[in-house]
Amino acid sequence: MPGREPASPLTWLMPLGTLVQFMLPRWAVRPVARLAGWAVFRFDRTRRERLLANLARVLGPAASESDVRRTALAAFRNLAMNYVDLLRLPVMRRRAAAIAEFDSRWLDAAMAGDRGVVLATAHLGNWDLGGVFLSAREVPISAVVEPIPRGWTATVNRYRGALAMETIPIPDHRAIGRALERRRLLVLVADRDLTGRGIVLPAFGARRSYPRGPAVYALRYGTPVVVGCFVSQDRPGRPPYVATVEPPIEFTPSGDFDTDVPALTGIIARRLNALIARYPDQWLVFNAGWQ
Repeated sequence: MPGREPASPLTWLMPLGTLVQFMLPRWAVRPVARLAGWAVFRFDRTRRERLLANLARVLGPAASESDVRRTALAAFRNLAMNYVDLLRLPVMRRRAAAIAEFDSRWLDAAMAGDRGVVLATAHLGNWDLGGVFLSAREVPISAVVEPIPRGWTATVNRYRGALAMETIPIPDHRAIGRALERRRLLVLVADRDLTGRGIVLPAFGARRSYPRGPAVYALRYGTPVVVGCFVSQDRPGRPPYVATVEPPIEFTPSGDFDTDVPALTGIIARRLNALIARYPDQWLVFNAGWQ
């Protein structure tokens, strides 16, 4: 029996990061996060080059090299701030429902039915914190999460579950189905295919593989599909984030599952790509798998 993979030393430091934030306000921590983001951009060449390649695609041929680099630097700084705010959850626990502006009408309408709802999102903004935010607003939410090696899954799940958000590992199809049967909001990050069995679709002048999961579960359980994201904003006097949930996707199944899954996946992908184009400096994917 193989031994357990050793945890990353960084996972041991996360509680320390939380402890520090009990003593410091968010505005005092933000410059440190921005400096950390710059340092990763400057010294982590592999991630920098991958992100630059991704953003060159997203921004298009009209974008200059300096535009792409400036956007990539902003993305690294946003990523650092995402971690800071995730670590801050135990501090702001009672105020988690107030960390974002949110027009909830479309989500409320979808959740008012007698079925669960599939919410497709992207690695855009602070998606982990977005789940906690909805949980703080008493939305019954189940988030499907990918396994992260070296102890990161268990560590991050402790913060994801700071309130009542349920986390489900990707391979647990039975638990995913039960979440929809229990009329919960099932959140799936749908901009990156982790299985190798996704559907290859157009994206920013190239092609990428998108997961089938959101379409498969929505069609199998007859649930609405909404697309949304949780992105940061820098507007004095306003909450640090904006939560967006779009109107439910209008899709009439043909009855042919093998035809309907790619068709619905294509609509979801187009909606997600539009959000990525709107917030390119908050799209935090390093292995985009362009084809």
